Amino acid sequence: MRHRGRNVAEEMSLHRRDNDVSGRAASTQRKKRFHSVLHQLIASVCSFVLFIIVISIPNTEDEQTNANTRGGLNDVNIPPSFVTVVLPSVVNPDNRPLRLDSIAKTWGPASHAVYVVHNSNEYPEGAPIEDGQSHDTTFPQVCLVPETIKFDDGVPRLEYVIRTIHNTIDPDFAFFVNDHTFVLPNHLHQFLKLLDCSKDLYVGHALKGEKETAFNSGASGYVLSRTTMRRLIAEWDKPDSKCSGANVSKWLQGNPGLLTAKCFQEVMGIQLVDTRDKEDGSHKFHAYGLVRTTTGNVDQWYLNKHEHLDSIFGVDGRYHHMPQKGASCCSKDTISFHYVEAAENIAFWNILQTVLQQSDGISDEQIKETMLTQDWPQRPDIGAYSHPLPASQSPIWNDMIQVIRKISSGVTS
Repeated sequence: MRHRGRNVAEEMSLHRRDNDVSGRAASTQRKKRFHSVLHQLIASVCSFVLFIIVISIPNTEDEQTNANTRGGLNDVNIPPSFVTVVLPSVVNPDNRPLRLDSIAKTWGPASHAVYVVHNSNEYPEGAPIEDGQSHDTTFPQVCLVPETIKFDDGVPRLEYVIRTIHNTIDPDFAFFVNDHTFVLPNHLHQFLKLLDCSKDLYVGHALKGEKETAFNSGASGYVLSRTTMRRLIAEWDKPDSKCSGANVSKWLQGNPGLLTAKCFQEVMGIQLVDTRDKEDGSHKFHAYGLVRTTTGNVDQWYLNKHEHLDSIFGVDGRYHHMPQKGASCCSKDTISFHYVEAAENIAFWNILQTVLQQSDGISDEQIKETMLTQDWPQRPDIGAYSHPLPASQSPIWNDMIQVIRKISSGVTS
């Protein structure tokens, strides 16, 4: 009986062990099936994520092509990446049509000039940007100011122009000059390529009086980015904004450049930039013509407004932020000059092109003789604020010819 009982107990124990083994085997099978399904699910998710990553990778070649086209000077399908807005000069306004015509024959097309006009007869050949022609890259174009804005209404005119340029052309950058400015388009283009239009930008030739807000010379021109124009327009739309001409003094209402400079710095937090050449401290934006800039024979008020630039740019122990004379006056990447009447504009452009095309094949003496004997104007055709060429034996010719040689690359497009 004891022996038989042991057999029954052993059989029962063996049965329980068999059941345990079977249970563990079944459990193992279930785990294997679960893990298999899990692995398949993970693989599917990974495949899906990889697919999303692959289709999201940009076509670098296409994007580079689009980027190059976006910033190109000769694209015909999309707006240019920059325009040069040519505002009316208050100096010698009767000769404005002559200056606009000369700009159209020289630097205007490659600089994407947009003429701001109060009457379409000032430049009838230009396509009005308000008519939806802003995608046409034939320049100059025109921005016709409404009749309600008169010639002396500088603040309303500037506001209208910035709104219109931003809303129609929407360029990355706008270079604001007037019709006495001479622009070197290739240097302007190269300068803008180094900037970021998604950031605020207000750059040019900085000036500052002792107790006044720093500003960029409107004569030599200043650049605004798309972001700055957009933010400025939004600021104008605020009823109590200090950036609006309606809410400031009469004096500021007559000085649109100073009003916008105060707005940028005191309201929008946009500061000026030292744009001088990093190598030699020479300027790129000039408020006078070639002769006065090279000789250094400029107005005292202009020099005075460089004395206080230490307060915004830091101490300049070498040049004290002052314009330099002679061949050091001008950066090789010079962008603009000013007080250039129509005849001088064409003569200046022509000599730069001649030097560029002949390069080392033209001597200094030939450059001087070309300028003296051809179309460079004398008084009164050069205007009251420009100086005539120096006498043939003047030592200033050495410096002036050096300047012409080193900036000549700026006339290419």
